[in-house]
Amino acid sequence: MTRAIKTLAALALAGASVLCATSQASADPNPNNYGDRPLTIQLDTSDHVGVYTAPDAGSSKVDGNLTLSPNDYIVATCWVVGGNVGNAGDVWYRTAQVHFNGGGDIYVGAAYTFAPYVDYAAAFHNVPGLPHCV
Repeated sequence: MTRAIKTLAALALAGASVLCATSQASADPNPNNYGDRPLTIQLDTSDHVGVYTAPDAGSSKVDGNLTLSPNDYIVATCWVVGGNVGNAGDVWYRTAQVHFNGGGDIYVGAAYTFAPYVDYAAAFHNVPGLPHCV
């Protein structure tokens, strides 16, 4: 019984390690996909997502405190490596536009949203997915 529990614990730990590593840009699932290709992404996490002037949570937010809610949308053009946010990774989407679910679009230019809080970084993980910014 003890051996089975140790085996299950080891498998769970290995699975958690793989999950954490895939949120890191070093695990680029599509290393030959570069450039800009606009992609509309709906926020499908329960997180509220800040729209930042640089790919780091320590940078200022666009328009003072632009924050998106679940079910809002962004138009991302590519992804970049930025600041880590806790254990969630370092992948950020370059965000050109935001759309509030209740209506209204805002052009934000070259802003950044933290990928794991937007869509669990799905547009980064999908192949071909969102390209790496050049």
